[in-house]
Amino acid sequence: VSILLNVPLSDMCGISCSYKSAGYCNKRLLQRGPDFQSSIKICEGEISLSAFILNVQGNCPQPCYKEGVYLIYNGQYLSNFHDSHESDTQLVLDKLVNDGPIQTMSNFKGPHAIVAYFEKENEIWFWRDYFGRRSLLITKHCQGFVLSSVGDLSFGQWIEVPSQAIYCFKVNEGKLVYYQYNQAMFVDNSKFLELFENPESSSRFLKVPISDLNKTVELKEFPIESIITKFLALLSSSVSIRAKCCLQKLQISPSLLKMIEERHCHCTSDNTCPFHNLDTDLQGTGSLIGVLYSGGIDCTLIAYLLHQCIPPEESIDLLTVAFGHYETTPDRISAKASLADLRRSCPGRKFNLVMVDVSLVELQVLRERHIRDLVYPHNTVLDDSIGCALWFAARGIGIVETVEGSEGSLTYSTARVVFSGLGADELLGGYSRHRGAWENTGMPGLTEELERDINRISERNLGRDNRVVGDHGRDYFTPYLDTDFVSYVNSLPLSCKMKFELPRGHGEKWILRRVAEEVGLTSSSVLPKRAIQFGSKIAKLEGRKEKGKDVCKRLLS
Repeated sequence: VSILLNVPLSDMCGISCSYKSAGYCNKRLLQRGPDFQSSIKICEGEISLSAFILNVQGNCPQPCYKEGVYLIYNGQYLSNFHDSHESDTQLVLDKLVNDGPIQTMSNFKGPHAIVAYFEKENEIWFWRDYFGRRSLLITKHCQGFVLSSVGDLSFGQWIEVPSQAIYCFKVNEGKLVYYQYNQAMFVDNSKFLELFENPESSSRFLKVPISDLNKTVELKEFPIESIITKFLALLSSSVSIRAKCCLQKLQISPSLLKMIEERHCHCTSDNTCPFHNLDTDLQGTGSLIGVLYSGGIDCTLIAYLLHQCIPPEESIDLLTVAFGHYETTPDRISAKASLADLRRSCPGRKFNLVMVDVSLVELQVLRERHIRDLVYPHNTVLDDSIGCALWFAARGIGIVETVEGSEGSLTYSTARVVFSGLGADELLGGYSRHRGAWENTGMPGLTEELERDINRISERNLGRDNRVVGDHGRDYFTPYLDTDFVSYVNSLPLSCKMKFELPRGHGEKWILRRVAEEVGLTSSSVLPKRAIQFGSKIAKLEGRKEKGKDVCKRLLS
């Protein structure tokens, strides 16, 4: 087998594995990894492994090989990271060789999707992290199957690989064995298991990487001040480890910004782009890090913590999207209000508010030609609204406000990574259904709703969001879903996380609002929760009366 060496590769990428099927590749994989692509065939041509690389974190070839183990990998290891390893990929490969797949998976804290072939055992192992923070889809094809970061409606019926287990396909026997977590999960894996003949559940169980939810109501042992201090410290650590690692590695290659500019300027030559008739020599922001930004408390606190941990000369892009009457959308109004808070609390930091405005025509054209393939296999009205809003926000082309009240020209974000506040609502009672459960059934109903939200987050949100954001060649980080942070939050009594006896905009995510007040983010600390489909006004743009759970025909036609 020929393995390419000495090429600038890293760990944010699109991956695919074909077994007894024609090698799979589509343009969506290429867009996830615009900097380098490589494929190999092994096992007498029965297995094909491909990787499409975005340079974010070091130099390691993919697909890579060591002592009988082949690996394609998309993720961040984050556990006991050693500077001696230039790349997470090499670290993961070493651990697979030395410790085996189950032990390697047990030590993971970061987001990841993995496919590994063990030559001696003739086994294909694959899995996603517990929260499903990286996409991995599967479809039956020919006499075998295909695993891929992104699917293709014309290639077959794809489903997401459930994140509730780790999977081993024994090539010699044509049999799937799966190892489940030692905790019941609110995820239906029946459609996935139907792809295989007589799948077998192992008697060996995996340890859940987060603590159980503390169902105690009252706070007795510790003063709230100490809880706020630790809460902020753990969230700061979650943001910092992701930001500093990426900044350090991004600065290795001086050609990174040039490649970003070339890729984004090239898109303006396509007449489906609203800017195709403008000067294609658009200016980039020069930022390496961005935040998906609505002005809400979750993302504003992330932006503040990024300010605390990255060098002062680094600018931060705040990507805010609006549909229809742009300046009057709730998210645009709150984004500007919370930005004022950030500038007061973070003197000297350059924040670029990139205001992404989307027309009805642009939404309809790009959904049909592009976005629906990324949202797939999700297919509800809610998936459509959120997926489209995230795709346009992450594209990052808009009018930029660099100083208060001063709007510049049309600009594109050069960020290679974007941070999101996703996860805070699930952990801290941010949804209206949490308040509804508390009002209707009290604490028992609330705890059940919170448990369900955390356990099904991989199935509902993260695979879809990773596909949508990654399509722009950007990595996607969700620091609220750091396993150490989640474990601490789960250990806290309910009464210090949410107080539904307080009015809307005060009782949800109560502890997060206290933290925001502590660091000077007063405007965002009292903003009520507003979902992106309503805050951006995408839900009203097409004037349809639909329910979020309805199947969206626009994604299927």
